[in-house]
Amino acid sequence: MHDCLLSFTFQAVRPKKYDRGRVMDTRFEERAAQVKLTQREKKIVEFMSQNGDSFLSDTITEFAEKAGVSEATMVRFCKHLGYKGYQDFKVHAAREMLPQEKQFNPQLNREDDSAMICSKVFNSELSVLSRTLLEMDVKVLEEVAKSLKEASRVVIFGTGGSLNVAKDALHKFMKIGLMVYVYEDIDLQLMAASLLREGDVAVLISHSGSNLRTMKCLELAKEGGAFTVALTGLGRNPMSKAADITLHIASEKTIYQSESVSTRIAQLAVFDTLAAMTAFQDYERSNEAAMATRRATSYGKI
Repeated sequence: MHDCLLSFTFQAVRPKKYDRGRVMDTRFEERAAQVKLTQREKKIVEFMSQNGDSFLSDTITEFAEKAGVSEATMVRFCKHLGYKGYQDFKVHAAREMLPQEKQFNPQLNREDDSAMICSKVFNSELSVLSRTLLEMDVKVLEEVAKSLKEASRVVIFGTGGSLNVAKDALHKFMKIGLMVYVYEDIDLQLMAASLLREGDVAVLISHSGSNLRTMKCLELAKEGGAFTVALTGLGRNPMSKAADITLHIASEKTIYQSESVSTRIAQLAVFDTLAAMTAFQDYERSNEAAMATRRATSYGKI
């Protein structure tokens, strides 16, 4: 169904030459009208027709606000066209509207040699780290670090690549004496979230801010009275609106932003910072924990 729908929506209006500022052809409205859209869904089509491919960098919350509809309407619109949801819709749209090399990394070109690719990728990582640092509010980081130190329990939630970041954070925090938990199985994550109470902290990682499973964990944690911290991408999204505190991560503008290596590096840097800030709140205790954990694992090293 996806391919069929794309053929009468995006493929018909794709420009011969990539032009970021190009306004969509009116044929998009004509084609979309064949699906018998509701009045609110037609507002979405109108917005897209007037704004070209600029929506590709919007979160679902930002897109819905700009188009003057609700997030629920946006989700229904995407499903009406045959997609699983907003992210699935964006990925398929971008594949039709952007050159292939720009989908993977906007900085790369097919003519780039190995040296140029190396240079561009490294500079891209540095850029994302710098932009993430500019977004960080030290007072907010201090509040999160304080909540982590004083928490009865800390549970970090995430799926896919975010789960790998969560496991790395678990390693860092445990070395300084914090009792932090990470569960790989989503059912265990949901169970753990449902048991969190006041005095506990839930840290939730989702770059899109719209991962339904992670959002459900956030909802359950808040219901139990836990303090919730979201680590998510720039811009407004469902997770940033629901969490008690949000830490924003920059990324390269690709259709696979949540899979971007630069995004992962920035997320890891934020956890490195939080671990250091937490440790220095009680350095003696943290140092003792670090020594104890090193001794415990030293048997396996030469």
